Amino acid sequence: MNLTNLIKFHQKQGTIATIVLTQVEDPSDYGVVLIDEENQITGFQEKPPRENALSNLANSGIYVFEPEIFDLIPEGVFYDFGRDLFPLLLEKKIPFCGYTHSDYWNDVGDLEMYQQGNFDALSGKVKVKIPGTLVQEGIWVGEDCEIQEGVIMAPPICIGNNCLIKKNAKLLGPVIIGNDTVVDERAVLYKGIKWGSGYIGKDASLIGGIMGYATFLKDQSAVLQNAVVGSGCVIEGGTIIHSSVKVMPNQIVENDRH
Repeated sequence: MNLTNLIKFHQKQGTIATIVLTQVEDPSDYGVVLIDEENQITGFQEKPPRENALSNLANSGIYVFEPEIFDLIPEGVFYDFGRDLFPLLLEKKIPFCGYTHSDYWNDVGDLEMYQQGNFDALSGKVKVKIPGTLVQEGIWVGEDCEIQEGVIMAPPICIGNNCLIKKNAKLLGPVIIGNDTVVDERAVLYKGIKWGSGYIGKDASLIGGIMGYATFLKDQSAVLQNAVVGSGCVIEGGTIIHSSVKVMPNQIVENDRH
């Protein structure tokens, strides 16, 4: 997002607050904002059914405030912008405005959106600096890594520092591998995110799932689409973590199907 343009808009409007708004296809997933022809905010709807939505402009959670806003926020208590502050501004008829942008936005409201945000960054949809050295188009590799012979890599891929990718492993992007991770022989990663530290065993698969820090996926095990393995977990050999299953941190999952 171009913050310079946002600040210029806020200053031109001369209001105490500006909410950044994003056009969305399905308003039922978001708090939506109503504005008039001068971009002044006139009301809100919280996750309205699509057929009842009066706006398709979602509150992006990005705000610009003037210092005077703190005069309206009580000290020492929990105070929510969306539930407390903005309704108060409407009640007191204090003008505030909405800035509608067309830049990339992802609210990371669930794990699927978190995963998509990471993959959008890898694909260049988000303008961020990818860590590591660009070894070929769409593939970044960190420092002190070893990638053995026979490894198949299809971009986009980001591999952290101090990683070992053993022979005949397959990394089929989008894939993100954190620092200090070992991917053993013939393992397959496809649309997966593996946070730092840990191990993905021989003939193991991470297909569309997310694995946290210091997680161990032993030989011939699999983590499937939208499954999440919390940090510190050990998935024993031959175990399948099925689609959308969530494994809480620091668990040992025995050889079974979940």
